[in-house]
Amino acid sequence: MTISTMLIGLVILLNLWKEIPIGTLTRDPISAAGAPFYTGFFSQIGIFFWATSAAICFFCALVIPKGQENYKTCQFLLISGLVTLLLGFDDAFLLHESVFPYFGVPELLIYSIYVGLIISHLVIFLPTILKTDYILLVMALFFFGLSVGLDILQIPYINPYIIEDGSKMVGLVSWFFYFLRTTTNTISNRLNTKDLN
Repeated sequence: MTISTMLIGLVILLNLWKEIPIGTLTRDPISAAGAPFYTGFFSQIGIFFWATSAAICFFCALVIPKGQENYKTCQFLLISGLVTLLLGFDDAFLLHESVFPYFGVPELLIYSIYVGLIISHLVIFLPTILKTDYILLVMALFFFGLSVGLDILQIPYINPYIIEDGSKMVGLVSWFFYFLRTTTNTISNRLNTKDLN
């Protein structure tokens, strides 16, 4: 109830502050724009992968026992969920290419912050990551990097919509399956340990 009230309050605030019509804020973008139903379907599917990845990280961090042996794993999954949520919000609301530049923050600076955040995350939790099936994570990071690189460089004669967005989708699917496998293995290992005890 509190979260719903906050979101409705945000809509009312934006309406009063910036005089943005409430319908523009609440309606589905495709309906609001009068665009064909298939507009942006590829991007929309990507949002589901972001959201599901974040959800399974948060869920696993909540359900595994909070003993000393699970502390780092819980931290890793919780922070991974937050990072995933941030990247998902950016993807859904075009933070790096529309929102932040609107307020005078360069897109390249936002990319730099995201890269620094992800590298810090990887370095801090490297011992935990090395205990997982990390090949999918490496794939995800490679394809995310490829997508960002293509976005920044704007290489001529390369279709950005299939190469750049396609790379991002491969990264997203790899990211999702990495965390699905990691959380499944974590819960399974904890259950097996509990059975042995």
